[in-house]
Amino acid sequence: MRSTLVRTILPLAVACALLGGCSSAGATSSEPAAGGADGRAGVQNVQVPAEADSKTGAVPESPITGTQQVVRTAAMNVVVADPAASAVKLRSIATVHDGVITSENVMSNAKSAYSTSTVVMSVPADQLDAALTDIAAIGDVTLRTIQSADVTAKVADIDARVKTMRESIARMQDLLTRAGSVAEIAQVESELTRRQSDLESLLAQQKALAQRVAQSPITVTLSKEPIVVDPEPEPTGFLAGLSTGWKALKVFTVGLLTLVGAMLPFLAFIAIIGAPIVWLVRRRRTPPTPATEDSSATPPAA
Repeated sequence: MRSTLVRTILPLAVACALLGGCSSAGATSSEPAAGGADGRAGVQNVQVPAEADSKTGAVPESPITGTQQVVRTAAMNVVVADPAASAVKLRSIATVHDGVITSENVMSNAKSAYSTSTVVMSVPADQLDAALTDIAAIGDVTLRTIQSADVTAKVADIDARVKTMRESIARMQDLLTRAGSVAEIAQVESELTRRQSDLESLLAQQKALAQRVAQSPITVTLSKEPIVVDPEPEPTGFLAGLSTGWKALKVFTVGLLTLVGAMLPFLAFIAIIGAPIVWLVRRRRTPPTPATEDSSATPPAA
């Protein structure tokens, strides 16, 4: 039994040893070609080159933005006693933080407590938090919101497109100097004009986006503080009761006269219609008078 196990297991062990040696030899021979002299797997270290430009053969650089580009906007609702005076304070706050007032709609003589005034200022992005703190000091803040939008990818995309467009314009200008016929010159100039127009549009977008990142607008809504009047205490005593009774009498008299005035047209209409009817009814109920004796009748015989 033991000899049988030895004859069965020994060939399998030898075969496994031979296979392991072959595989390790193959891996050792392939590592220098794939991963270099460090002896590690080369699949992880292989870098795929970027696609080269079809015209110049140069490999474009990847647009890398050093810092994160964030657009921040803020809004505040503040309850104040005098919107006009508060608007003056907001101008001072904008000046202190190197900002400007971009829009102002102040209702200084508004009598309603629900009327609002709006002031929009623009301050540098790094001054936004300090400006909000100063604005909160002019009244009671009922609402404060800050919105942020990450535009890093958009900035990098526009920067890359601007760079590519400038390189394309430089190539077109080089082609223009080497153009021979009038037709070639006209074609190159037309293409050059189109690309310069696209470049100006990209530069305008780049400038607007940079302005949005550099400046943060703040919309401040000023609500007038409602005026609270304490109610006067109700009078008491004999004079107060007399005054209350006199007011009640006046109210009753006015109500009665109003009712009579409202009924007069109906009474007149009833009188006009009912008078003939009453006269006819009374005439029918009156008994007829006895007939008088005929004066021409012959007297009785003596």
